[in-house]
Amino acid sequence: MYFAQNDQRSFHRMELNLPIKIIKGEIEYAGICIDLSSTGMRISFSADLLKTDDTVHIQLNTGDERFPPLDAEAKLIRVTEIGPSNYTAAVEFLSLT
Repeated sequence: MYFAQNDQRSFHRMELNLPIKIIKGEIEYAGICIDLSSTGMRISFSADLLKTDDTVHIQLNTGDERFPPLDAEAKLIRVTEIGPSNYTAAVEFLSLT
């Protein structure tokens, strides 16, 4: 696990690289949680239908019973194409359950 030391953010980010489910409406997409903080996460995915300002449901299960699954309503703040059918997004949590 890695915590960003030179980051000026209010909340530390924890590097994870764990699979996530991204759900928009009735459609489920696969993605990766790159890093996680208390207010959001950075994700990668290949779905070109996800855009900035979309509201999505994100599920992250660590597979470790010590850590409960994360289930969040979230907003895609910034979506960046980093290659053909390859995107990253900054995500802001709207609610956690």
